[in-house]
Amino acid sequence: MVPLKKYPNYSSWAFLAVMAVGALFCSTVIAGVTGQFNLAPVGIFCGLLWVIGGALCFWAVQAEQDLAGTGLRSMSVSILLSFFSGVVIFQEPTLLYFSVPAIACMVIGIWIPASKTKSVWKNWRSLLSGAIFGTYLIPYKFSSLGDMEFLFPFSVGVCVGSVLLVAIMTLKRKKSFGYPKIPTLFAFASGILWMLGTLAIFWAIADDGMFGYAVGYPLLQLNLVVNQMWGVFVFGEYASRHGRIKLTLSTIVILVGAVLLTLSKM
Repeated sequence: MVPLKKYPNYSSWAFLAVMAVGALFCSTVIAGVTGQFNLAPVGIFCGLLWVIGGALCFWAVQAEQDLAGTGLRSMSVSILLSFFSGVVIFQEPTLLYFSVPAIACMVIGIWIPASKTKSVWKNWRSLLSGAIFGTYLIPYKFSSLGDMEFLFPFSVGVCVGSVLLVAIMTLKRKKSFGYPKIPTLFAFASGILWMLGTLAIFWAIADDGMFGYAVGYPLLQLNLVVNQMWGVFVFGEYASRHGRIKLTLSTIVILVGAVLLTLSKM
């Protein structure tokens, strides 16, 4: 999402489409190396679900004008729902005396820097995107696909869904979105990096993975700490001393939660 903040005039819809093409390019290279080309419907379906969440998230970055806050709100919801899904739906073993306080720490830490002057419900885009991101891989968990088998059809769903969405938006506005060279290249590169990170998620939550869905997915959402750092140090968000103190406290509490969550699988 950083390129969207860097280039606020670059359409979030255009970014989504270009990023999806970059993701498909990355997964095609990986599939070419591993020989895992397929069009499994469950992968395509999960990809389409992600497009909805991605569109909401990118829209939120620009509409809510708060890169750090958007990540906080989205990830808090996704952490709660993924943990609940892993424990309740998939019956994954976890030491609740570690995992429950861990999730509480992560969510409390996420909301420490939240603004008290703006209604939470005005940030519905980032909240809804978090709900989708916390549940879109549930169909994959129910399937018999391996992580490498799932990667290519998932990226196809993401790319097809994104391109169709942008096409619909273009027809609606009767005007093509602009694709200036530099931000478009950044968007393409973002898609490649995102697909590599997504592959790590598949590895972590797989049935034979290290953590499972209840622990692995919430832990991987620690990218929100990186998201906060970009917002603060690059884009000057939370510029006041009070704001920086709250954000530092938030990061410490979140990391304590991450440690406890890791211990819950030992």
